[in-house]
Amino acid sequence: MNRRTFNATAIAAAVSPLPRQLSAAAVSKASTGYQFAAINDGLLTVKHSGMARAGTAVDDDTLFQVASCSKTVTALAVLALVRDGHVDLDEPVNRYLRRWHLTGARGAKASIAELMSHTAGTTVHGFEGYEPDEDLPDLTEILGGHGPANSGPIQARRRLFRQFRYSGGGTMVLQALIEDVTGMDFAAYTRDAVLKPVGASGATFAIIPDAPFAHGSFENGKALNGGFRRHPESAAAGLWATASDLARIFHAVLRALDGVRHALIPIALAERMVTPVSSGAGLGVFVSPGPMISHQGRNFGFDAIVVADLRTGRVRAAVTNQNGALDTYARQLLPQ
Repeated sequence: MNRRTFNATAIAAAVSPLPRQLSAAAVSKASTGYQFAAINDGLLTVKHSGMARAGTAVDDDTLFQVASCSKTVTALAVLALVRDGHVDLDEPVNRYLRRWHLTGARGAKASIAELMSHTAGTTVHGFEGYEPDEDLPDLTEILGGHGPANSGPIQARRRLFRQFRYSGGGTMVLQALIEDVTGMDFAAYTRDAVLKPVGASGATFAIIPDAPFAHGSFENGKALNGGFRRHPESAAAGLWATASDLARIFHAVLRALDGVRHALIPIALAERMVTPVSSGAGLGVFVSPGPMISHQGRNFGFDAIVVADLRTGRVRAAVTNQNGALDTYARQLLPQ
């Protein structure tokens, strides 16, 4: 599933305060729920509207699948390993892998940083997830493309001049890296190393959250079977979070860039994270003129986007449980 579908540049320009009230058009579909979050001068503002599922309204704490926005958290988890001296960004990832090794023409050469910037030449663009009655693959089955995985094998093909090639598959190699180096479950490590420290302790890579969460729907309003698809491809697409969680995650990057004491990562790593490598891709974020950093995500039934202005420190995040809803109402939800 192609998750990079929003006009990120247009939404990135939304740096004014959140509206006091949403227009009637933005909340006209009763099945659609939203959350919006903004950070201005370090202060968080949160708004919500609509329905999480039948009979349950969205509130500030309702969790949504944020799809490929998961990749920014994964990148921060890898940078935490670099910070602590456990891995080197420019070393081949295979040096650290234990259970499985990346194959293909560039498998032996693909570095950790290349995987983070989608320049390693890895295959598998994205993941469709699994319905309630389908068996879930484990990590090695996802990496190898073996049943019951519904995606192909992840390999590193030849690429010229550090060519950008968006690859959720490459992010899954990073999940294997994190687990093999730490000896911890990916969800547990990211919780302790990233989510809790940045103040997003309610966010989770659990396949089914313990906390209240939204059910998703397609663009035509049809509900997903069972409410959502399960994503064992955690690092690439499996995060459940609120809009405020996404805002706090990106604000943590800004704090690191400012050299704030006790920031999540050192300033040098933060600067590398937001330095474009190819086609605007940094390490776990996309960089656009302004300068802005952003990420967006689309799973079946859910859309999400988060944008931070590197000049002003303002952050904007929005999530919804209906595909296309942010496209339709972006100018109203996050006005220019």
